[in-house]
Amino acid sequence: MLRITDYEKFDRENAYDGDDLGVTFRDGKTIFKTWSPLATGVYLNLYLDGEGDNRIETVPLERLDRGVWYVEFLREMDGVFYTYSYEFDHKHREETIDIYAKAGGVNGNRGAVIDMRSTDPAGWERTGRVECPSACDAIIYECHVRDFSSDITSGVSDWERGKFLAFTKSGTKCGNVTTCLDHLKELGITHVQLLPIFDYATIDEKKPFSNEYNWGYDPKNYNFPEGSYSTNAADCKRRIRELKQLIMTLHQNGIGVIMDVVYNHTYFTEESAFHKSFPYYYHRLDKNGRFSNGSGCGNETASNHAMMRKFIIDSLKFWATEYKLDGFRFDLMGLHDIETVNLIRQELSKISPQLLMYGEGWTGGESPMPSDKLAYKWNSYKFGKVGLFNDNIRDSIKGGTFNQYDKGYVSGNFNATSVVKRGIVGSVPHWQLKDVNEACWAYEPTQAINYCEAHDNNTLWDKLCICSKHESPVERRKMAKLAAAITILSQGVPFLQLGQDFLRSKPRLLKEGEQANDINVFDHNSYNSPDYTNAIRWNKKEENIDVFNYYKALIRCRRNNPLFRLSVKSDVERCLKFHDSGFNDLIIYSLKDESNTLVVFINPYNEDKYYDIPQGQFYIRLNENGKMNKFPINQRLKIPAISCIVIKKLKNK
Repeated sequence: MLRITDYEKFDRENAYDGDDLGVTFRDGKTIFKTWSPLATGVYLNLYLDGEGDNRIETVPLERLDRGVWYVEFLREMDGVFYTYSYEFDHKHREETIDIYAKAGGVNGNRGAVIDMRSTDPAGWERTGRVECPSACDAIIYECHVRDFSSDITSGVSDWERGKFLAFTKSGTKCGNVTTCLDHLKELGITHVQLLPIFDYATIDEKKPFSNEYNWGYDPKNYNFPEGSYSTNAADCKRRIRELKQLIMTLHQNGIGVIMDVVYNHTYFTEESAFHKSFPYYYHRLDKNGRFSNGSGCGNETASNHAMMRKFIIDSLKFWATEYKLDGFRFDLMGLHDIETVNLIRQELSKISPQLLMYGEGWTGGESPMPSDKLAYKWNSYKFGKVGLFNDNIRDSIKGGTFNQYDKGYVSGNFNATSVVKRGIVGSVPHWQLKDVNEACWAYEPTQAINYCEAHDNNTLWDKLCICSKHESPVERRKMAKLAAAITILSQGVPFLQLGQDFLRSKPRLLKEGEQANDINVFDHNSYNSPDYTNAIRWNKKEENIDVFNYYKALIRCRRNNPLFRLSVKSDVERCLKFHDSGFNDLIIYSLKDESNTLVVFINPYNEDKYYDIPQGQFYIRLNENGKMNKFPINQRLKIPAISCIVIKKLKNK
């Protein structure tokens, strides 16, 4: 088979812009279309089921213009399963699933022809998206479907634990505390971000809890849900319906749903459906013609090739419209070219301008694409309406992610103070901040996804247990709460991980004979670790209810005060002012507009500090325990050790 040497020329001559790749129904007909310009033959294989020896027939497709292959049947074939076999140089190749398949059999080896309307749960047509006028209005809570409810403490019934349906159950408790759906509502977050929910490769869907686990960053089929999260993976419609039930329930409770997407690489390379349908086109190659590995996972997709770009956009539009999603989080977004990222934003905005879009502004390895063409964080001004994870505020708060002993601002490393301040202003320019330009990367505060914990790396609590092991548990709890205050009250978009609000830990199972040390008792990369490590133990919420209540109070404070949610950098410069505290690393800043004034005090010192407040003008909006006291402050304000205090100006009656 010929290798393409000039992809731009090839795309001009062969790219297809129709919206009907995959399977479509029209006028009682079922139409199959696939794109493979260099194929010398394409065959459609029809099956009765998603697996097994039950082929009905194999029929050839007809070649149309611009590399499209086509066949139609004079009936609607709802419920039939199918694959394609591609022939190159007149040599038969293995069959493979359609990359555009919108449903599939168990373990995703065959596509399924279905009428998507038959997957809608009752009431779906009345379900709308959650309102989110600005990205800064969002408070995002990252959840893994299985972690959410797999532990018995979730209170979810056995057959729904670890499944989509666990998100639909209210009334679940562990002891005296709410769990699962009611926990989300009680906490007050606005959006749930689900770790990958498309069909991924490394879990056997027929026995998903047989000592197998994965986060899901191993994509196999991009356009239908993962079967291990369904109560019956073999039922291709049930997995779709149950995901829609999850989305509908969260929407009914005022919570948006964001999908974590992984278009930057495929789990398989030569064995992927992309490569089998058109070898070497959908992946980037290095100068020697080998698969490049900018993802660190064995390959990277070529978003700059017209039909890979089209696939990504078509896939996102399908998920956004069919599943009524509220946004997308892009894994290793730095591997996608900027033109593609801007086109995605443009197309999503046509569906709804309020759809959130953000991602990781870095790669997992070296890409052959020029760095000025990729969606790196430092190129943010070229795609200003897309958010990026703020690793600067992450590492300044808790210490360097890749040095577990490294301390951050909350644990006593005051060299990080200036970077914390830059994070507080949303990583945009500010007239008072001149010495941390390397952390000034955001085009607008809406781009700054502020976090100090995510599924990657150690949890915040585990990190503090390592780097601050000589401090008492009480002091570490204060550090964790201070980290939450900085994350939630900074300009930008706060992002939390499931369980962070009650000191989530990821304990590691030591191997036989392995000696425990400061680091190895915690799992810093639990992508395929067992439920022992990853499952949420909801009894920890009751044990750490004071921390949970503090998170809840911080979220309520942010949502009730628009000054914490400024979406334009000029407003941040106008409304936010840092004040001299008398101590270099005690951060004080005010937020002021025509009708409200707030002052935030952040004390990282292991001792109380004091500040003179004008008498009778302010009250405590949020103390170190998350409480509010509306009585006027008539004395010097005490800022307890390792804490955050927010005061608010009393309005004149």
